[in-house]
Amino acid sequence: MAKRSGAGTAPVVYVLKRFPRLSETFVLRELLELEARGERILIDALLPPEDGPRHPELAHLQAEVRYLPRRPRLRDPAVARVHARLAARRPLEWIGHAVRARRAGTWRRFLQAGLVAERVRRRRARHIHAHFATAAIEVGRDAAALAGVGVTVTAHAKDIFQRDNAALLPARLAGVKAVATVSEFNADHLRRVLPGIEVRHIPNGIPAAAAAPVPTDGPVLCVARLVPKKGVDVLIEAAASLPGVNLEIVGDGPQRDDLTALARERGVADRVRFTGSLPSSEVEDAFARCSAFVLPCRVAPDGDRDGMPTSMLEAMARAVPVISTDVAGVREVVIHEQTGLLVPPDDPRVLAEALARLAHEPGLARALGERGRALVTERFDPSRSGRLLQELFGSPRA
Repeated sequence: MAKRSGAGTAPVVYVLKRFPRLSETFVLRELLELEARGERILIDALLPPEDGPRHPELAHLQAEVRYLPRRPRLRDPAVARVHARLAARRPLEWIGHAVRARRAGTWRRFLQAGLVAERVRRRRARHIHAHFATAAIEVGRDAAALAGVGVTVTAHAKDIFQRDNAALLPARLAGVKAVATVSEFNADHLRRVLPGIEVRHIPNGIPAAAAAPVPTDGPVLCVARLVPKKGVDVLIEAAASLPGVNLEIVGDGPQRDDLTALARERGVADRVRFTGSLPSSEVEDAFARCSAFVLPCRVAPDGDRDGMPTSMLEAMARAVPVISTDVAGVREVVIHEQTGLLVPPDDPRVLAEALARLAHEPGLARALGERGRALVTERFDPSRSGRLLQELFGSPRA
């Protein structure tokens, strides 16, 4: 889509915990799509960017990014002046949210919210949107109340299902205009636990990928944060029973050392390559050389699970055959023996059988990949997701 000027539109302020973040490619793509549709975006981030590689697409983003002070103090004259102005303009809202923040132990977030609200007022922004129903929405929610604008949030997975976060959802989302989320599974769950709040399914947009042959002799790829819910340990266990299978694992996280040790213990260290986190251009190269994509996700002991794994959708968009598990929203796109193969979570034996089947039945692998690509192209069009978000935000005219 050709980029359209955002002149004459009232901006939307995005509140994000950290920006940019390599594992949150979907946020960057969403912002670029909205700008292409004529939106002006302002970003307030609670934390500075991660060290390490950056996605090359970041160079095309026009949004103004500001980093809020991590520990604002009311005795800071600049913070005090902002909150004094807000208290004078909307005294009931200021007092009510200040009291709630003191009681809830979120005073720091409330002070940050005042800085966001001041930017909203000064830049005549029409709406606030946050990603993840955790710290970002606590700040965005109070900022919206102080500024007198609407606020929405996109909820994903850990912020919904992880036990500690799940208990806080009703309080964190009190007062939001609506909640967007990335799968129908998530949407159904949120409608049950958040009665009275509008919930919309807005998929993360996945860019169309050029058709290209999928190699039959490439490694098996997994792109994931190395955390329990991704089930990477199950993939390593499965590979141990398949002498001809090489694994490429893209991503990083707290389990990396344990997973590296597991590969050594199972005698497959020479067949498992851990690349660490990579920018999108290098992930694209990994998709091009792999013969299959596997994400054996599970429900973690703390309740965390995947909502709709972006890396799996990216593989499908490239016609790479996919194996995953029937967890949360995965079943909405990986339809067994139609657009991919589903295996039970935590079952390396059945996963190994599915991998062997793809290797021995190239016609099946090709058909699964082609049908998966067609499904993702139809359902995850970035333009459609951008339009749905704009409808959520409201009219763009100043």
